[in-house]
Parts: sequence; C-alpha cells; structure tokens
Amino acid sequence: MSRATNHRLWLPALALAVHAGVAGAQLHTGDIDLEVPVSGGPIVTSGGDWTGTYAGRVFEGVMSSSQPYVATSPGFDSLAGTFPVVPAPAQLRFDFVKQLLVWNGTALTTPTSALTVGFASQTATITGSDVAGKAGFVIGPVSAQGAFHDHLDFSLPNGVANGLYGVVMSLGPALGSTGFTTSEPFLITFLQGSVADVPGGMEALVNAAFVPEPSLAGFALAAAAGVAVFLRGTKR
Repeated sequence: MSRATNHRLWLPALALAVHAGVAGAQLHTGDIDLEVPVSGGPIVTSGGDWTGTYAGRVFEGVMSSSQPYVATSPGFDSLAGTFPVVPAPAQLRFDFVKQLLVWNGTALTTPTSALTVGFASQTATITGSDVAGKAGFVIGPVSAQGAFHDHLDFSLPNGVANGLYGVVMSLGPALGSTGFTTSEPFLITFLQGSVADVPGGMEALVNAAFVPEPSLAGFALAAAAGVAVFLRGTKR
C-alpha cells in the first residue's frame, strides 16, 4: 500500500494521552470511541488520527519511560444508550486477532518479548509467534445507562528492545450478551524508547495488521479467474 492511499496526520505523541472532555459530549479525546449504528450489528470504532481506508481503526499510545513499561491509553469509550441493558447490562470482551508486531526502525521483526494486557486481576499476553491471535478476556459490563468507559493496562517487560509495537485486537460481546456483534480488527501502537522512521513504521504496522498476505490474495484472484474460465466453458 502506498502512502498516497493511506495518509496519517502526525500529531505529538503526548497529546494522544490527554483526556479532555469533548464539548457537548461525554466522550474523551484519545480514547477509542465505540458505536453500534445498526441494532444487532458490529461495534464500530472511531477516533485516532489515521485517515483513509482504515480510518477509525488505528490508535496510538505511549509507553512510560520508567520500568515496567506501561500504557493505560487509549481506553474504550461510548455514549449512554450504545449498548443494551435489558435483561441485564451487556458485557464486553476483547481478543487478540493476530501476533504482536514490532518495527525496529528499519523493518518489521518478530518481537522476542510478549505484551501483556491487564484489567483488575485479569491478564492476557500476546507474542510474536501467536500468528492466529489469542483469546483475551471479559472486561466487564456496561453502565446502567448503556455506556462503556474502561482503560486496560498494556505493558512490556523490563529490558524490552526499543521499537514501535503493534497489537491487533477486536471488541465484542461476552458470552450471553446480545444486541451487537464483534468489531472489525483495530490496531493499537505503542512507542517504546527512541525509534527511527516512526511514520514509516506506522504504515508498515497498518499493512501487516490489515492487508491480506500477497500469497492469499494471489490465490483468491487465481481461483476467481479459474471459476470464470470454467463458466465460459460451460456456456459454450
């Protein structure tokens, strides 16, 4: 994917961690905004500063400069009435969609450290070898008004290599919750230490998170072409 088709508005990283009330709304800037625009349909994420094809699905956080390396933003936020509360308030869970990604300043590499996501007493980790993703956990219920606002803890172990780390997740209903379905995958990146060419790293992470593997795309095109040839033959 070229930079001409997917543009990013580069903002100071620290500004993304600031939580300020949005005028006339209950949402917080810097968080991942959640909506369910179609009843019974998927959660739709919005916010962030990535534009183009994957707008609303790319978000940034910054790890603390002291050990252990932890980030608590972005969180998840929605307005009242977004989620059902009858017969009981809906519960949301997250899952890892694919392996942990990292940009080392010049290329994507396989991270040697795991990223841990925690909330209250729960934790789940994702590594660079979990290519099929991994189960997360139930974060908790929405409010009595159908709103949801929680922050997870994202952490890397002491001594981790500097890099731009990316975790690909989805958010959906916990078992028994109805009225909405799982979101499309979204990417959260965390800048740990000093890394070269962060804009290039962002683009590489986005491509790795969302763009199908060339081999699979090529197979799909070849299969479609084969079906077309077969159909022309049967017509003759």
